[in-house]
Amino acid sequence: MSYSSVKTLKGPQVFISFRGEDVRRHFISFLGPALKRENINVFIDQNELLGADLANLFTRIEESEIALVIFSKNYADSEWCLDELAKMKERKDQGRLRVIPIFYNISPSVVKELRQDIGDKFRDMQRQRKHQPERTKKWEEALVSIPDIKGMPLSEQSDRTDYEFINTLVLEIQRLLDHMAPIPTREKNHHEGSMVPASWKLKKEEKQGVSARNLERDVTLQGGYMVPSMIPAKELEITHSENSQRWAWSFINEGPNYAELEVAKMIKIHWLKIVGTYDTRDLTPGAKYEAVFLVKLEDNAIGWEQPVTLKLKVVQHDGSDNRVDRNENLKNYIGHNWVDILAGVFVVPPSHEPAKITFTMYQYVTDDKKKGLVVKGVAIRPTN
Repeated sequence: MSYSSVKTLKGPQVFISFRGEDVRRHFISFLGPALKRENINVFIDQNELLGADLANLFTRIEESEIALVIFSKNYADSEWCLDELAKMKERKDQGRLRVIPIFYNISPSVVKELRQDIGDKFRDMQRQRKHQPERTKKWEEALVSIPDIKGMPLSEQSDRTDYEFINTLVLEIQRLLDHMAPIPTREKNHHEGSMVPASWKLKKEEKQGVSARNLERDVTLQGGYMVPSMIPAKELEITHSENSQRWAWSFINEGPNYAELEVAKMIKIHWLKIVGTYDTRDLTPGAKYEAVFLVKLEDNAIGWEQPVTLKLKVVQHDGSDNRVDRNENLKNYIGHNWVDILAGVFVVPPSHEPAKITFTMYQYVTDDKKKGLVVKGVAIRPTN
């Protein structure tokens, strides 16, 4: 079952898939109005409640840009929900839909592994539709794969109320929609799965009089719209970040509609190494992307006389890899606001052959004590 507003709103549609008997009277009764109050275009085909053709509902999913899937214990008890989920997976795999799973009083692993009530309900449905093996196979593939997407769990043991959780969810959806903007038709790229040397990007920008650190907002390409993709500092491997004498962690808030973000502040180190990884399966095949470190050097930063090395490595599906390296002098940015430090540029391979991207910033200078670097994260975004 799905939910939408009666009032017609402009902008990307948000499609919500849920099992009515589990969440309608409490969670959905809060979520729908909360989204509408923020003028977020939430969609439902009102005729669906009267038994309209499923094809009509599929059309509404195709018209949407974002889908919220609210997994609950009885979700798989509805073939309508399972058909919705399979359609969402299809659109997601085509790069035309952003899917956000919500785990309502259920663990993501329980859904993925088809255990407990949701697993039993699915197997019952599978037996009832044993004469439709292709359909039930799509259901199972969707149930197993969608929970792999980073979502938002709300467990029965949580101290948060539905209302508090929904407020956070609405802020995150607002943040996502605020970053969305129409994009031009992408030209075909003939370097599928290849690396683009960082120097190419730098030379192009220098000719245009644009700094390599002054790039567009961090976004990835999804279904004709731009949406953000950032790996926060907490998900990076920062050497000695667990040592409170070398790194300190604190929260920043960049605006009233933004969730707090945890950043890492360097106190005193000699050896710098920051590493992160990203899987290309959520990016658009054939599109060119860049990976940039989002950092700031405070006014009292010292020890940055030597440049840092930036490395971008792409490991292809067949195990082959290639990489680019470049140097950057961070001393030039002391006292500035947040700056973008380019790690490198790459082209996304076909979706059935995803690659693993590794980006590194390091400096192995043992006689040069450093401090004052603040790390926000790494942005993955398409280039022009």
